[in-house]
Amino acid sequence: MNTFYIAFRDPLFGIILFFLLLFVISFMSYWWGRYKASRTHRTLESFLGNFDESSDPTPIASQIHNNTLNNESWLLLASAFELQGNYEKSVEIYLAVLTKYSDPLFQKEVLLLLGKTYFKAGFLERARVSFVQVLQNHPRTPMALHYLILVYEQLQQFDQALEVSESLLELQPQSHSIQTYLQCRLILVNPRLRVDERCEQLASIYQETHSMGYLIFEYLFTHRPPLGWEIFDHGLAHRLSDIFWRMGEENLDLAIISRNAYLCELFTAKGAVELAQNSSVFELDTLIALRKCGITKATLQFDYACGECKQISFFPFHRCPHCHTIDTVNPILTLSKERFEENNSFQ
Repeated sequence: MNTFYIAFRDPLFGIILFFLLLFVISFMSYWWGRYKASRTHRTLESFLGNFDESSDPTPIASQIHNNTLNNESWLLLASAFELQGNYEKSVEIYLAVLTKYSDPLFQKEVLLLLGKTYFKAGFLERARVSFVQVLQNHPRTPMALHYLILVYEQLQQFDQALEVSESLLELQPQSHSIQTYLQCRLILVNPRLRVDERCEQLASIYQETHSMGYLIFEYLFTHRPPLGWEIFDHGLAHRLSDIFWRMGEENLDLAIISRNAYLCELFTAKGAVELAQNSSVFELDTLIALRKCGITKATLQFDYACGECKQISFFPFHRCPHCHTIDTVNPILTLSKERFEENNSFQ
């Protein structure tokens, strides 16, 4: 019997132990992979079950399962429906494609497209579930984190958006401006803060970061103009043109205005002061010339352009509604006729 006995000091014992451990590790890895794949499949089935509105497959779903077209063709068709605004058909294609193709990377791509379609269509909760589904299996996906922040922002859940932004900041260090923006929005919607406390916190954020200038100074000049003038950044004079144009004369700081050439021209064109004879800006120069002639029936209107994508909006924004970049708003000055409100009474 001693012939078959192997002492633990025998080199053959170490070789046998090595292959035994290798077999155990391979066996466990194989079954763990099977378990993870089956769990992912069950999770996907549960996810798709949340959006099933009928037990009968739609014509498009039937064609996807029975047709031999490749998956890229179906994605192009879904994209075409989305561009036409037919989000329902686009969603049908994405959901049907998810059930047919089981490749994890392809499913990740389709889930991202599905979530973006839900977001564009305004189904924010479904979009949130889609992006969370992506992050469960692929946590290091910046696009999913980015859109999940947008969803929480639309839902006014800025605390959760700020939490997600921490993960995004680890993957994209250049996205620190998102956190600053969300901190400002969280301050503005916090019902436990008084106006003075909000203004002080916003002023502190700007002095530390020198970002979110339009958002911060819009609130400061609206609610606490003296604090706004105290920390005013002269480099933002042009970007704040519309805010200054709507500001009452009782809130002006002539000492600061007189030290800024653009503000002198802007408020002279408005008629609040007489500190400039002309302006290099055509609209302001025209208004100054008209006021010298005694004509006061002209004024300024403002459109707003994104400094990133150059899209134009009729309303001011802190995050571009087209490309979702932050703090890129630039006002566009336009001459218009002054509108006087008439007191029409039925008595």
